[in-house]
Amino acid sequence: MIEGLVRFIPGWVRVEAEGGYPERLLNDLVRDGVALWRVHRREEWVRFSCPAADYRHIRPFARRAGVRMRMRHKHGLPFWWHRYRHRKGLLVGLCLYGLILALLAPRIWVIEVVGNQKTPTESVLQVVEQRGVRLGACMSDVDVKGVQNRGSDQLDTVVWMTVNPHGCVARVEVVERDPTPQVIDLTGASELVAVRDGKILEIESRSGQTLVKAGEAVAAGTVLISGRGDAETGRTPCRAYGAVWAETRRRITVSVPLKDSRMVAAGKPVSRPVFSFLCWDFPLYSSSPLQGEYTRKEARHYLTVGERELPLGFTVTTMQRMVSEPFIRTEQEALQEAQTRLAQQEQVLFLPDSYEKIAQTGRVKGGRYVLTATYVCRENIAVEVPLESVE
Repeated sequence: MIEGLVRFIPGWVRVEAEGGYPERLLNDLVRDGVALWRVHRREEWVRFSCPAADYRHIRPFARRAGVRMRMRHKHGLPFWWHRYRHRKGLLVGLCLYGLILALLAPRIWVIEVVGNQKTPTESVLQVVEQRGVRLGACMSDVDVKGVQNRGSDQLDTVVWMTVNPHGCVARVEVVERDPTPQVIDLTGASELVAVRDGKILEIESRSGQTLVKAGEAVAAGTVLISGRGDAETGRTPCRAYGAVWAETRRRITVSVPLKDSRMVAAGKPVSRPVFSFLCWDFPLYSSSPLQGEYTRKEARHYLTVGERELPLGFTVTTMQRMVSEPFIRTEQEALQEAQTRLAQQEQVLFLPDSYEKIAQTGRVKGGRYVLTATYVCRENIAVEVPLESVE
């Protein structure tokens, strides 16, 4: 590679010598210090390569050896430059390419965060940005020592971090803290009280005196685990801590209006493209405000290298105007909508596999479809109440 570059800059030629005494020619050239390579001999000719500047000097040696020479190929920068000397645009392009390469090569094009399992990537990027790690910044301006010494101070879950530059990629490596064992604070007197009616299934008592048994029915407000002291036994007040699992019944009611309104698309969508390059954004649209209510949908079209996305491309935001339109639901459509809303309420109120639907009724009432469902649930009904609040 280096040898080829050294030969390319001054230029070199491929020479063919025919007739006479080619061996004498080669010997004379070597004794005179002319560099020769790729020498090939046939019965009637010999071919070799030599620096372009030495071609004129070997002609006297060729005459003394009685050989005829001719140049078969020309290689190197001088010949290339002579061929394209009238194409000024090519020269300007090469100069621009060199300038752009010199300006952009030392800058950060990609930022990678690795090693963070519990810490959000956005939080890590905010911290390292204060130390110069941002798209478009020079890699030499990154305060690596600052990231190592002070970067973890702003993140409770991080014990150490650093920045390793790899070409145009700034690789942020994060080491997170080991999880801290949970320490239960048993100071302060309290008791566990039932938050709703239920039938006791299981009791997990870690501190305090259990007052109920499995299989027993309790009402809301019943003390389940007490932390009160007892003068006769010498027990002092303590914090009641644990869980009481019970079988409870829940009821959820949702209603859906038969006469309603919905948003529908009106008119042609409006596209707003933005060209992004490193940390700069260039809007390619007029900034006139849009009147009314619109939905937004973004599509990113960026250059990628392997699985890495480069900060060079377009973001097209499509704005669609929406208007309100009245409509009437059939009873079947209202039932389907009510079931959808009921399922959403179940996800919010219940844990997975902790409930069973035992009854469901639906009817039209007052221009609305009312759907009611009854559930049997397994849940923790114990709520901690400080003793001071119940004295």
